[in-house]
Amino acid sequence: MYKKIFLASICTAIFTGCSLSPKLTVSQIDPYDLGALGLNVNHNNSSISDKWWEEYGDKTLNSLVEEALNNNKDLEIAILNISLARSSLSIKEADRYPTLGVQGGASRTQTSEEAFSSQGRRSTFNDFSLSAILNYEIDLWGKISSANAAAKADLLASKATADGVRLSLASGVVDSYFVLLSLKEQLSLVKKTIQTRKESYELTKIRFEEGVERESTLTQQESLLATAKIKKNNIEQQIATTSSALGILLGRDVRRLLADKNIKIDKLPNDINVPTDIPSSILQNRPDIETSFQQLVSSNALIGVARAAYFPSLSLSALFGLDSYKADNLFKTSAKTWNAGSTLAAPLIDFGRTSNNVEIAKISKNIAVLNYEKTVLNAFSEVYNAVTSRMLLQENLKNSLDYEKAINRTLELANYQYEVGYVDYLLVLDAQRSLLDAQLSRIQTHQALLSSGVALFKALGGGWNKDKIYE
Repeated sequence: MYKKIFLASICTAIFTGCSLSPKLTVSQIDPYDLGALGLNVNHNNSSISDKWWEEYGDKTLNSLVEEALNNNKDLEIAILNISLARSSLSIKEADRYPTLGVQGGASRTQTSEEAFSSQGRRSTFNDFSLSAILNYEIDLWGKISSANAAAKADLLASKATADGVRLSLASGVVDSYFVLLSLKEQLSLVKKTIQTRKESYELTKIRFEEGVERESTLTQQESLLATAKIKKNNIEQQIATTSSALGILLGRDVRRLLADKNIKIDKLPNDINVPTDIPSSILQNRPDIETSFQQLVSSNALIGVARAAYFPSLSLSALFGLDSYKADNLFKTSAKTWNAGSTLAAPLIDFGRTSNNVEIAKISKNIAVLNYEKTVLNAFSEVYNAVTSRMLLQENLKNSLDYEKAINRTLELANYQYEVGYVDYLLVLDAQRSLLDAQLSRIQTHQALLSSGVALFKALGGGWNKDKIYE
């Protein structure tokens, strides 16, 4: 009884193996540090939609993001890398089990008369065989299980990388779309200003020719008109550049989209409230942090694989088959043959190969630790910058609206004073120029505020209740 228990324990130890990978300890992100960034940290299961861009209520934006997620080449590559990692994991998992092969052969042999065993006689014979061969390496030191753990981590890292590409792609489309809307809105404003200034210039020119208006007023009008045309050309150039960048993200030419009269791309949406009441574990779910963490897990497991080379490896093999010099007798009971055995191989002298491989694995892990820590610090920096930027831009947008309102009132007063003869028309022109600059500045600030929201969504990981789209 005790002998059976002892043998069972030995077999369990042999077949389970022991891992030589060091214990991995990673410092957790302190939620109080997140609070210092201006976020309200809680320990509840708060959630943010993975499709956060739908919060802006823009159907055109939603369709563009979905199109990009379906057509972008970088995301396709990332998803193929997941398939590659999954196949690699399957190979590593298969190494944990025996291999069973079938081998068959048929040969005809003639011996030499000059051979010692033939004693001057030549013989000719046939040989037919059919065998099943079983091979199995026992994972004594956890080499196979460590390699399997590394492959699992690589698969999770590839999924996180793809999710990072997906997040960057969606953020890039949303941000480019907002920039495009801002430029289109500015272009519309400048075109209206050009038309107004043309009419004003023509009227001033008539008044100058009649001797009612001074030449300086006419030249000032001409200068303002030329400046507006320059602004128009610059904005159109920026629209072309932004459209091209957006087209790359979408995987198609967006000129047809811009020319579609049924799609209105000319006005920025209202800003939305980006959640700042977040779970304390939020940053650990960022795709880049998850990727660097899984890479660290993989490099730590590979230390165990390298260390296992110091110790002997034990392999079991067995052959069960049939062998006969006549094909007709191959499947008779008397033709059965078998062989079973084990092989123990141990390193003796390798001139430092194993120790150097272990050292390389350790250095790779240290690099992965530093990369993980760097990624975490970068995440804190991005969240801090996004939160700070939003706070300042919200205030700036309010100030821009107040400034535009004040300039608008200044223009009204200048027009009235000019009409009653209190001021020169140059004061009116100066107010017109200031009003255009204020309006353009307000649009740009509005777009910057929207972009800061995109940056904060991205910094927070773009949602932590994501669908399992890569299974």
